[in-house]
Amino acid sequence: MNEKEIPANLLRLTPLLGVGAKALALDCEVLLGPNGPLPMAEVTHMRFAQLTVEILSAIRPGMIILPLFSVDYDAACAVEILEAMGFTGVVTVLAPELPKPRVVERELRSLCPGMRLTLISP
Repeated sequence: MNEKEIPANLLRLTPLLGVGAKALALDCEVLLGPNGPLPMAEVTHMRFAQLTVEILSAIRPGMIILPLFSVDYDAACAVEILEAMGFTGVVTVLAPELPKPRVVERELRSLCPGMRLTLISP
C-alpha cells in the first residue's frame, strides 16, 4: 500500500502524534506496508502475540494500529488486553467495509474507556 492508497482518515491522525512520534502496528504489514502509514512517525511492526508490557514500555507508542479481525484475535480482545497493559494512547482499528461502522466503533470504545479509539473503514 502506498501513500495514495492510505485512507485520508489515517493520514489525518499524524498531527495528533507529532513529528517523530512512535506508532506500533500490530499484524498490519499486509494492510499498511512495512513503512506506513504515518510518514512523520516512527512505525514499529510486530505480531500482537509478541507484545508484552515490557515491549510496550520500551517502545512507548503514542498510537497502536491494529486490524478489526485477525486470525488469532479481534480488536475487542486486543483493546481489553492493551488497557490491562496500561496503554492509554490512541488506538486505530482498521476494518473492512462495514454496514454500521460507528456502532462497531462505539462498542470498541466502551471496552477501553481509558483510550482514544478510532475505527477506520473504507
